[in-house]
Amino acid sequence: MTSNVIQLPTGPRWRVLIAHQRDDVRHVLRTLIEAENVAVVEAADGDVALAKLESLQFDVLVLELDLPQKDGLTLMQLHRVLLAYERTPVEPPAVLLTLAAEVRNNVALTDHLRALGVAGFVDDEPRADVAARVDDLLQSRAARRAGKPAAA
Repeated sequence: MTSNVIQLPTGPRWRVLIAHQRDDVRHVLRTLIEAENVAVVEAADGDVALAKLESLQFDVLVLELDLPQKDGLTLMQLHRVLLAYERTPVEPPAVLLTLAAEVRNNVALTDHLRALGVAGFVDDEPRADVAARVDDLLQSRAARRAGKPAAA
C-alpha cells in the first residue's frame, strides 16, 4: 500500500544576507557563516541587496557601511520601513555592519549606529569570530521565537 504522505525536503533554517562590494570579503564571510542550517545570500551593492530583501525574509543582515548604491545604514532603515507595512508583523533581522579600519574604533560612530538598532560590527577584513557572532544572534532569535528570554 502506498502512502499519500509526501516528505518535504528540509533546508536551512536560517537566512543571512551578506552585502559587500568586495568579492573577497563576501567569500570569506560566506565561508565563515554558512552552515548546514544557515543559508547565505550575497549582494554586491545596495540596490541588489534591497531587491533580495523585498523578496526573501532574512534573520541576519551583514552589511557594508559604505555599500555602493545604498549604504548599509540606509538599506537597514529602508528594510525596516518595508517590514512596517507587512500584513503580519515580522521581526526585523539583526544587523551587523562591516567597518573599515579607519572608523572601526570611532566610539561616537559606533555608539550612534547602535542607537539606530545595529546589533554589532564586523571588521572589513573578517576574522573567525564572525561565525560565533552570527550564531549568537541566531540563538537569541530562536529563543525569542520560543518565548524564552535570550541569554545575557
